[in-house]
Amino acid sequence: MRLYLTLTTTGILITNAFGQVPVINNNGLMNNYSNVLPGLPNYGIAEGSIFQVYGTDLSPTTVPLQSKPQANLSGVSITVTVNGTTTHPLIYSLSPGQIDAILPSDTPVGTGTISVTTSAGTSATIPIQVVQSDFGLLTTNNGSGPVAGFDANNNGALLGYGAAANPGEILELWGTGLGPVTNDATDVAVSPAAQVFIGGVAAKVLYAGRSSYPGLDQINVQVPMGVTGCNVSVVVQTGNYVSNFGTLAVAANGRTCTDTANPISASLQNQIAQSGTANVGVIALNESTTPTVTIAGVSTGGTMESAFAAFFKMTAAQFNAGASFLSGATTSAGSCAVNFFNTTAATTSAPFPFQFTYLNAGPDINVMGPEGLLTMPLTSNNGMDVYLAPSTAGSFLPASGGTFTFDNGSGGPDVGAFTAKLTVPSPLAWSNMNDISTVTRGNGVTVNWTGGDPGTYVAITGASLGTVGSSTTDFVVGNFTCLAPASAGMFTVPSNVLVSLPTSTQVDGISYSTLSVSNVVGLSTFTAPGLDLGLVEATVGNTINVAYQ
Repeated sequence: MRLYLTLTTTGILITNAFGQVPVINNNGLMNNYSNVLPGLPNYGIAEGSIFQVYGTDLSPTTVPLQSKPQANLSGVSITVTVNGTTTHPLIYSLSPGQIDAILPSDTPVGTGTISVTTSAGTSATIPIQVVQSDFGLLTTNNGSGPVAGFDANNNGALLGYGAAANPGEILELWGTGLGPVTNDATDVAVSPAAQVFIGGVAAKVLYAGRSSYPGLDQINVQVPMGVTGCNVSVVVQTGNYVSNFGTLAVAANGRTCTDTANPISASLQNQIAQSGTANVGVIALNESTTPTVTIAGVSTGGTMESAFAAFFKMTAAQFNAGASFLSGATTSAGSCAVNFFNTTAATTSAPFPFQFTYLNAGPDINVMGPEGLLTMPLTSNNGMDVYLAPSTAGSFLPASGGTFTFDNGSGGPDVGAFTAKLTVPSPLAWSNMNDISTVTRGNGVTVNWTGGDPGTYVAITGASLGTVGSSTTDFVVGNFTCLAPASAGMFTVPSNVLVSLPTSTQVDGISYSTLSVSNVVGLSTFTAPGLDLGLVEATVGNTINVAYQ
């Protein structure tokens, strides 16, 4: 059994002023690996799991990861009280902004309180929601992106685009939250039993229990037959709780995955591995149609079109973590990806891991289509240098499709002159769009469509806006993306995707949660001086308001 322990270190390291009483952030408790936010249905701190405490002045010093966690580390301790029972989590590491610890397995299930004590005093308590099991899957991207998995059939190689697993092979997954064990040691008797779904297919679990480290769980699972892709979904379910979603590279044979939604060649993968970086450019056209709604005399909805382009330097770490700007590139056909965020800035959440170095491709990107010319000027916004065309109502993307040509004139200092083309066929029609208004999350939801070019694919996306507890101002959003080939004509979003979303909150009697079906054309490639990879796509879709219940 491989020994593998990673504690995330995303806390903000600030200086602890002498004598300052510790403060735990609002909603500052998360599973160490999933980073699932309070307010989501799969949120909870499992008995025996590793969790994070975020705050300020949590420790007078920084203490790195300890091989043996302790209830009192450098004078810092944690107190948890649930249903009249008090326990003291075992601390793995400390910093002024973050503590990583194990919740004792004998902590009762229920809602209680947690506090941190230092030499300066004891923090105010905040609520803690303790559950029996709630697995957090270790990924490369703070709870999303590729799983940090090992291929037991390939000398324990860390899996990736150039080191893909094959169907039938044994995969080692890691995380925390399978359930309680005796004395928080390395016992393997955890309950309920874990289920693993790879590419939406139930996989055979060979082992699920503690590793050689307290709180760290290991799952050995066989990759199902017939599943392939560069971003195949992986999710673990324990009882009614669904883990965060990760992705897995699976190749039918060999070790290099292939995927129509991820046209990364083997040669480019080798280049990135050797040089450590790659220059990438993406161009995207988008058309979205929503129902027209009139509130207080103001009408919204209709068909809106937009265009986007960005050129950036991607590091090997970002590439391996699944960084992408493209609408379908974070999951493979037949799979789904789930993400979440909190709308309240004061609420703790895992930081965005990708800080790109942007490249200048000139002052404008021009798009010539059947209806004329569209210009996207270079725009700087929140540290991002991107090319944007403002969203407008119109018909730049005709219903009959057409050919679009992209260019950047004489180019820029980082990216030279290029010309790219994309032919957009007549898009598909979402045939049961008017039949869906309420989605029962536990039942999944099926969407049907007609038409669409067989060489394209369909992105089924949704977002549910919910509140955190009884708050009327603290909102959490869960969103998903699933991909299917256009030739399939239908797709059912699995229940384990939808139960990860919060129950939709209505504002003034209206649900602002959404469900979309979009025809995605591309990804087509283009070349340009200064670029290692250029990609262009177009998305034409319909969005409706639904209530996820």
